Parts: sequence; structure tokens; C-alpha cells
Amino acid sequence: MYLKRVGLTALSILLLWAIANGGDIHVSADDDDYEYDEHEDDDDEYDDDHDEEYDDDDYDYEDYDDDEQGYNDSNSIVNTATWNIWTRTTVINKGKLPINETTQVRIKVENQNKEWSLYMIPLEGELLVPGKLMAEVLGAEVKFYDESKILEVATGNNELIFRAGTNVVYDNQTKTPMPATALYMNNQLFIPISVITNGLGYVAEWQEGTNVIICKQIAI
Repeated sequence: MYLKRVGLTALSILLLWAIANGGDIHVSADDDDYEYDEHEDDDDEYDDDHDEEYDDDDYDYEDYDDDEQGYNDSNSIVNTATWNIWTRTTVINKGKLPINETTQVRIKVENQNKEWSLYMIPLEGELLVPGKLMAEVLGAEVKFYDESKILEVATGNNELIFRAGTNVVYDNQTKTPMPATALYMNNQLFIPISVITNGLGYVAEWQEGTNVIICKQIAI
């Protein structure tokens, strides 16, 4: 009985001391276990939020409109109609394309012996090419995300990010208009040849005599 009273007295003194000092009494061993378990739960949530799928929420892929600020004045109209020059504006004159129907076109890179044959589509006054294959032709690193239909292309200091159904490309993280909408067809994303070649430091030239497209590096 005496020991019980001593124990209660000691407990009362301890409680009064904690209240006076504005603190709470914690059992450190239990707290350590709790904090460790809570940290593990946070790690699981982090893993769920950062899976292998591309996080396209980082990019605003709404299409560019002709009347968007910065692209609505007459000075943005390009009078030289070319299919192989990416003007980075929304209002351009469409010119004559080297081909009039969807077909296989041979393509080479200047000073390289290898030759490819790519399926190309004339559409909206632009020549569309399969972006993944075209990037590989130019020696770029490329990754396509099936779920979000996003194509990421990079070489050296240049990076291009496309998404199906939009006329927007992120050129080194800068939202930039494309002259045509990226088209998803047959499990491939087709994009304007002017955008991917110019964006990676090349220009595509049509050789009339051989019906071959030669990609030449743009002199800096």
C-alpha cells in the first residue's frame, strides 16, 4: 500500500511538472516506432506518385490559337512558303510540298552513307514524318510514352517534347507553336518534318533528281 501511494505521488509530481513546462509526456521508444512507420507510409505514397509513366501535368498542351498574344499581328505572317522551315509562328503561308500523297520516301543525313525509308504524310500543307523514326535517323535519343501519347526527343543541347492531337511542342522547355497538329496513327506519332529537323539543328532538302530528302546540319 505504501509503495502504491509513493507511485501515485511520483506520477502526480511528474504530471504537474509537465503541465508547468507546457510539454507532453512521451514514451520515446513508442514514438520512434510510430515515426518510422509513418515515414514508410510516405515513401509508399511517393513511389505511387512517381511511376514510370511520363508526368504530362508539367506541360500545358492546349493548342495555340491564331489570336494568342504574341502571334496575332500581321508581322508574324511569313511570306516565303516553305515546307522545311519551322518559323515558330502560328500564321504562315502554305507552299507546295515535294510529294502529293502518302508514300515511302528515302531519307539520308549529309556525310553519312546510311539511307532510310520513311512513311510520310502530306497534311495541312506540311510534310508529316514518324517522329520516333526521324529522331533516330538524326541520331537523337528518343522515348515514346504510350499512355499519354507523348514523344520526347533529345540530342546535345536540344530537347523537343510533342503530344498527339496538339499543335504545340516544348522546345527546350519553351511552349512553341507548330505549323500542323501532331497525328497519332498506326502506333506512331507523326509530326512536321520542319519542326523535328530544325529543332535538332538540321534542315531537310528535297533532291529532285533522286527523290531523296537530305538532312543537312544548320551552320551556327
